[in-house]
Amino acid sequence: MEAARTDIRQAVLTAFCAALHDTRLPPIALIALAAQAVGSIYREVADAHCGDPSCPCGWRPRFTSDLEALQAALALSAAPGSQPAPG
Repeated sequence: MEAARTDIRQAVLTAFCAALHDTRLPPIALIALAAQAVGSIYREVADAHCGDPSCPCGWRPRFTSDLEALQAALALSAAPGSQPAPG
């Protein structure tokens, strides 16, 4: 799991830095766009896991608890004093 976290963080950071350079948008605007991208990815994955036949991975989306988990992860990692992710 740690390798996946590092890989995803690096991909997002690379895209963020490129967009920052190319667009000159404020960092918070780009971070909001990144959050929107994560939300849309969740929606696509959740939609793909609804209905019949169900995915063999067994995951079933639960919007309310999934959204709470995503919000908690964002808040925890963005909070002052949180450990910066390696990478």
